Amino acid sequence: MTVLTVLVIPPTLAYADDDDDDAEDIVENLGWVAVGAGIVANVPFITMNKIRRYALKTGSSTIQVAKQIRTVYKPILNFHIMLNSIGYFAGMTHGLMLSRHLDSVSLSLVIVMSVMMVSGLLLKYTSSRNSKIFGKLLHGQFGLVILLAALIVLHIVIRDD
Repeated sequence: MTVLTVLVIPPTLAYADDDDDDAEDIVENLGWVAVGAGIVANVPFITMNKIRRYALKTGSSTIQVAKQIRTVYKPILNFHIMLNSIGYFAGMTHGLMLSRHLDSVSLSLVIVMSVMMVSGLLLKYTSSRNSKIFGKLLHGQFGLVILLAALIVLHIVIRDD
């Protein structure tokens, strides 16, 4: 892993800081891949969970909807995890390529993205009851989601052209 890091990151950083317009386009496109992957990964997953909860609350006739949603939960969860991972690594690569222009918004974005990713990994890969509860509490915080969205918008608005 260390060898891969040593071989990939320095040329990437040098390439990103070139005055070449193609390099800037690649860096910008990585950022948009991260944003797009995050939207596509989260909107269907959150919508599905909200519909399932609503169906369970309303009762009788909508219980069938909740049961049908339960059958597709695992594939949609895996899709959610896969696309969020792609978005996370695209965003981090985007950030590494622009590390010379680090600002407080970008650093905050890295921290919030990492917290969300680690809490999601805790949910998926831990079996301890306490770890699951902690991961669920952290990963499901609406405030963190709003903070992440706000930081992304700020990052896009204040970027240097």
